[in-house]
Amino acid sequence: MPEIRRLELLSPARDSGIARSAILCGADSIYIGPARFGARAGAGNSVDDIAGVCAFAKIYGAKVYATVNTLLTDSELPLAEKLLWELYEAGVSAFIIQDLGILKLRLPPLPIHASTQCHVDTPDKARFLEACGFDTIVLARELTIDEIYAIRKAVSCRLECFVHGALCASFSGQCYMSLALGGRSGNRGECAQPCRMKYELVDADGAQVAPPAHYLSLKDMNRIDSLGELIDAGVDIFKIEGRLKDSAYVKNITAAYRSALDIQISSRPNVSRASFGKSSIPFVPNPGKTFNRGYCESRLHDVREKCGSFSSPKSRGEYLGTIRKKLRNGFLFDNASQIFSNNDGLLFESGGDVSGSSVSRIDGDRVFVGKPGEATNIPENAQVWRNKDVKFEADAAHEAKRFRPVEIDVSQKSDSVWIFLMRLTDSDPEISAQAEFKSSQIAENRQSEEKKIFSCLSKLGDTAFFASNSSPHFSAPKLPHIKFSECNALRRKLSDSIIASILKENRISQRRRLPHKISFTSPPFHADARANVLNELARNLYADMGFEISSSAPEKSPASFPKDIPAAASRHCVLREIGMCKAQCQASKKFREPLYLRNGEKKLRLSFDCAKCQMNIFACR
Repeated sequence: MPEIRRLELLSPARDSGIARSAILCGADSIYIGPARFGARAGAGNSVDDIAGVCAFAKIYGAKVYATVNTLLTDSELPLAEKLLWELYEAGVSAFIIQDLGILKLRLPPLPIHASTQCHVDTPDKARFLEACGFDTIVLARELTIDEIYAIRKAVSCRLECFVHGALCASFSGQCYMSLALGGRSGNRGECAQPCRMKYELVDADGAQVAPPAHYLSLKDMNRIDSLGELIDAGVDIFKIEGRLKDSAYVKNITAAYRSALDIQISSRPNVSRASFGKSSIPFVPNPGKTFNRGYCESRLHDVREKCGSFSSPKSRGEYLGTIRKKLRNGFLFDNASQIFSNNDGLLFESGGDVSGSSVSRIDGDRVFVGKPGEATNIPENAQVWRNKDVKFEADAAHEAKRFRPVEIDVSQKSDSVWIFLMRLTDSDPEISAQAEFKSSQIAENRQSEEKKIFSCLSKLGDTAFFASNSSPHFSAPKLPHIKFSECNALRRKLSDSIIASILKENRISQRRRLPHKISFTSPPFHADARANVLNELARNLYADMGFEISSSAPEKSPASFPKDIPAAASRHCVLREIGMCKAQCQASKKFREPLYLRNGEKKLRLSFDCAKCQMNIFACR
């Protein structure tokens, strides 16, 4: 019989409150950053806060992954080692890292995940990282379904794949634009997001090729309709991007993917959920309702998929339609009173021009925006998106609940002593709690007493449990007469005891896979600055694996970054997006190469490797 694969829905957490919300909405695991060494410098948390999240997650069998995924200097490695042990004591389940020097430290007995910053884009790169000792590999975001399947066949470790959220124009871990243009390194958690800036597209003569736009800004990823294919391709962990996102976003997207993933799991006998409990969601999940720049699948089915979001890098939200008519301070829209609410945030677009405003008043089909009497910049025939839905946000502000099933029983120990039992039915090994109740009074009407006791013990709404049986079936031949207050106290004692038993369960330490050298017909990575080696331990690890790194990471000396190495490489091609693909049309002959993206004094040179369907970006100094 084939082994059951336990699939995880992995959600982001900026802080401990969002982590708890994600778990309640159905996440099997969350990833969260400590105060230092995380790839999102603005999303750090204390070890104590992370310990609280770990305890909460454990109630539902969920996991907590700590992101320690920046490149580290030699002086930072001892501090990172100390932090990893503190996080281990706090109860985390695994570490997500980028810097291979960490593998040479004295590490806690926990699994190590290779961050997406390691840029796993080929079977050989995956084999290399598995041989280095990684338990789980996070795949590059731009891979096709066939490329994912090829990597699955090459390795036995778990595969983690992004399914939703923001996209970078560059290959993860291989982007040095922020460092080159402003001295802030994405690989050090300080990306300034130059890909979201507006640029002019000009040719070698300085002539404009296309009007100014956000040429490196991409739509967001949405693969909710492809989860089944990803499962069948061998993905084990389905990751939502968003460690800087707010609670409404994380709750909405987690709940939407939980529902979709459960449908896929229910139709496959060889897979199951990786955690316990059923969530009760107080809103209707809809990925269009929270932050998004429009959606694409990020090349999953076609490397030539157009994913640009050139008109604006801001959230579009939910597409509503086209306005009927522009008014001086608003617009006409069919059924407006049923669609809009005061203070909704709106985005308008027409012919590439984008503007935004908020709803101030609705009168029938007339929607007024901005301040009263103020003229608004709404184009004729504008398309309208809602990027702030106040009704949805009000619903999403309510906390979800998540319950694990328990069975309740009452047995008789003696004529005057009864045993009240509560048992988790989804736990292996069994977890249960019992409490004795002494009474000299026997219930005169057993049926009535059964209903009363069961009704009282089943009121578990303020706990992590629900009664799995809908009616009482107590094994005691006789039942005691019990007051409601006594029964309530027993219920609290039993549920608290089960929680205590869950939290006391020892974590299973896992012996980390030790690096072992394997052979390759050619190096599976660029053995130069793009290997991102910033410390000697990382250099030694590569040497142990049989590779000599020719130059240090760009962060070592940004001013001496090799001119022949791209500041970014991407499957996103500006020419293809604007209908001037060099491989498919002759329009490219209207300009003289090289092409440049220019923003004030910042200038990027573009080159096109059409055989790979890849665009390379070089920083001009």
